Amino acid sequence: MTQTSDTNHENSEALIAEIEKACLEMYLSERAFQWAQNDPEAVDLAIIRKQAAVEHFDFLIKQAKKTGLKLDKNQLINKILK
Repeated sequence: MTQTSDTNHENSEALIAEIEKACLEMYLSERAFQWAQNDPEAVDLAIIRKQAAVEHFDFLIKQAKKTGLKLDKNQLINKILK
């Protein structure tokens, strides 16, 4: 069964949305680290959160490359900062 171009487009849009969420999570995890500097347990949790966010982002980027999806880094960053 082959996917239609509409389905491919929907999958691409969903993948881009997930990548945007992953970028936001990386940003938020960095902020959590900055806020937690005086509490060793909070620092450890922030580090784990950041590592998970980066690994998830890397996974999604690999998926995008496999599907041939072209991503504009600046567009992703601008969407996150809005």
